[in-house]
Amino acid sequence: MPAPLVRSAQVLALLVGAALAVVGGLALRGPGLVTVLVTATVVGTVAAGLASEGPGAARGRILDAGGRAAGWTAGVLLVLAGLAAVAGVVVTLLVAGAVATAVLVVHLRRARSTAPVRQEAPVSPRPSVPELSCRELGEEWLQSTALLEARVEPALRRAVVDRRVSILDELERRDGTGFARWLAEGPTTSSNPADHVRDLPAAGTGAA
Repeated sequence: MPAPLVRSAQVLALLVGAALAVVGGLALRGPGLVTVLVTATVVGTVAAGLASEGPGAARGRILDAGGRAAGWTAGVLLVLAGLAAVAGVVVTLLVAGAVATAVLVVHLRRARSTAPVRQEAPVSPRPSVPELSCRELGEEWLQSTALLEARVEPALRRAVVDRRVSILDELERRDGTGFARWLAEGPTTSSNPADHVRDLPAAGTGAA
């Protein structure tokens, strides 16, 4: 929409709102106006209190936040009262609901647009089992043992179990005798199979 039309619409909305506020004030009269003022004061006080808890809150900013909240509250209540006097309660409720929905949508869009973009850290793929030394295989075996003792998703548990099977197959392939010695000692959750298995010459740097 062109800028001149937007400004014209804003001016028209302000005029209509001012007229409805006057009508609302006349319709409410004394007791109703007192209720509006009390409500606006309470809202302004709450807004000022919230502003005072923010970082770097200054007295001027606190008073401005409270005054704005009180002014908008009084204005909206008077406009709604005027609309109710002119168009009836049902129309007022419909308009109030539409306005509240529009404000909520705008607020959510602004919050989404100003929210920091979360950048996922690049995940390095795990080396394949044959690329690891016996010491590294033993460390992963112990880490995965602790992981399986915790509550994990079924898909993750299956992946960990498959990885552990590959680790055992690789350790047995590299040193069947040492692997059999580890099994004979009765492997426990804290036992490291790499303590008994040696690396192949091309897989690592000597005994684990």
